[in-house]
Amino acid sequence: MTQVTPRVFQVKNSWLWQQVDVKFPTVESLRGRDCYQALLADREVVSLTLGDAVTDGQLEGVFLVDFHRLTVMFAVLQSTLVQDESAQSDLVEFFTQIIYSEPCSLYLGFADSVPVAAALVTKENNEVLVSDVVVKTNLLYPSCADFIQAVLQKSGVVQTDAHIWLEQPIGKSLLG
Repeated sequence: MTQVTPRVFQVKNSWLWQQVDVKFPTVESLRGRDCYQALLADREVVSLTLGDAVTDGQLEGVFLVDFHRLTVMFAVLQSTLVQDESAQSDLVEFFTQIIYSEPCSLYLGFADSVPVAAALVTKENNEVLVSDVVVKTNLLYPSCADFIQAVLQKSGVVQTDAHIWLEQPIGKSLLG
């Protein structure tokens, strides 16, 4: 089976690398970028088909990250992808450097006022990539698929004819 790497995956990574491509990046943010790049070695991109509709509660629990406090929450959820506390701190530093800009958008899912899920959505031409999906155990989004569907609906992707891709751990489907 041939592994397909869509352009939108490369666009997302380039956008993320640019976030620390500044005059005086912190050492921690650079280590966080390196840690994130290492995580990508265990990722694959698969085609995604839209699933069932989401509940009003699931949709209402999804928020576009558009100010720093939400960015910190997003970063903390992303840091749970690694066990090492030093690497977690570096990932938080890396993700909190994000400046909100196209083609990428960050989303958080809240349940009972607590951030429980995160995802990054990249839109490039007629392609959409859902990546960096983290879902902690909660009742509102019992599966990653529930959160992914809510994010796609909230971001307006369901009203387009874009090809949708999902970045996930190699050999471990996020869709169940």
